[in-house]
Amino acid sequence: MRQSLEILQMPTVDLCELIKKECKKNPTIEIADRQRNMETFSREKSDLHQEFLENIEEMTSLKDHLLQQVPEWEEGEKSILLKLLEFITERGFFDGDLRSIAKSLDVDIGRVEHVYDELKLLHPHGIGAKNLQECLLLQLDQNADGEHVELAKTLVREYFGELQKGKIDFLSAKLYVPRKNVIAAGKIIARLNFSPISGFSNERNVTIIPDLKICKLDGEWVINFNVEHIPLIRFSELYKKIASDDCGKTPATWQYLKKQAKYGKQLYEAISRRQATLMDIARVILNRQIDFFERGPKFMRTLRLIDAAEQIKLHISTISRAVRGKYIDTPHGVFEMSKFFDAGGMESISQSAILERIREIIKSAKTCITDAKIAEILKQNNVHIARRTVAKYRKMINLPNSRQTLIYAATNRNIS
Repeated sequence: MRQSLEILQMPTVDLCELIKKECKKNPTIEIADRQRNMETFSREKSDLHQEFLENIEEMTSLKDHLLQQVPEWEEGEKSILLKLLEFITERGFFDGDLRSIAKSLDVDIGRVEHVYDELKLLHPHGIGAKNLQECLLLQLDQNADGEHVELAKTLVREYFGELQKGKIDFLSAKLYVPRKNVIAAGKIIARLNFSPISGFSNERNVTIIPDLKICKLDGEWVINFNVEHIPLIRFSELYKKIASDDCGKTPATWQYLKKQAKYGKQLYEAISRRQATLMDIARVILNRQIDFFERGPKFMRTLRLIDAAEQIKLHISTISRAVRGKYIDTPHGVFEMSKFFDAGGMESISQSAILERIREIIKSAKTCITDAKIAEILKQNNVHIARRTVAKYRKMINLPNSRQTLIYAATNRNIS
């Protein structure tokens, strides 16, 4: 059961590594040659997507990038680091519980805390922070000493709320520093990375392989596994030959092979259960999010994890584990499976769709636009949310607020 849960949670890249590793050390299983079947996986890919797939081997995953920075670490510390990475969000923040992690690994909490502190010192700077404030401070700590850096640290550490609201005059008076110094410190903060993982992704250092592809063939929506990147395992020819040979097997050898064959079968079944679960979840997503697939991100609907759990007849925690770190290739791009699930939003439109509409409104606005005005525009399009909700959503996607001229607009506008 533990093995099944671990494999269920694994992204495709990690699963491929596990299969290759197990086939090397287990003489009873091997990787089979998979016949490419047009009916099981569509070959229709854009030139960009094809180029991406062809260059996957040259890319370095975030996990490998971090491990390369700590070659002297013991295996125990590296294992803790890998466990911590399971709780890194798509923005690069840490949302896990250190005590629970220590308990799951059966190690002392002090060791986990030590590795966690070391993680926050690694590149990309800001990774592992628990919130945006800590993320910015981690980056400022890594910054070379320079004019206004210490002031920037003070602003983030002690006056983050006022900083976000752009209260330059208040901060100048409170800290007894010239107004221009506050603005200069704000520009330093504006150059920091608000999402460490996204900044890392821009350097092509994160490997993303879609687990499934949802596309339209002959007028019908179909779901296919990305079988190109998950090796198919089978019992090895060597094992079959030895198993069928009545002579030449000692009891010890036969017991060893039986044990390895049993593990190989369990691994195969765990992978099959993983694939079946992902396929069931993908069917729920397609049925509920058909407007998204037909018309685009603005039409994504609300879908709760508990609703999917009830349809598939699995525990909600199993669904949550399954979708984490998994991706679907759609006609509108590659999306993380968790993006199709939403606890917030309206009855007929998801939070993700609202965020997309807010992004479009701000992008098309010729001047700075207020939260109240955005709420009014959304209302005209039958999306009824309060001004405060608009402000919260803008902050979630790092879009400039009409008053946030210090952080978000310092590099784009003259605020002197």
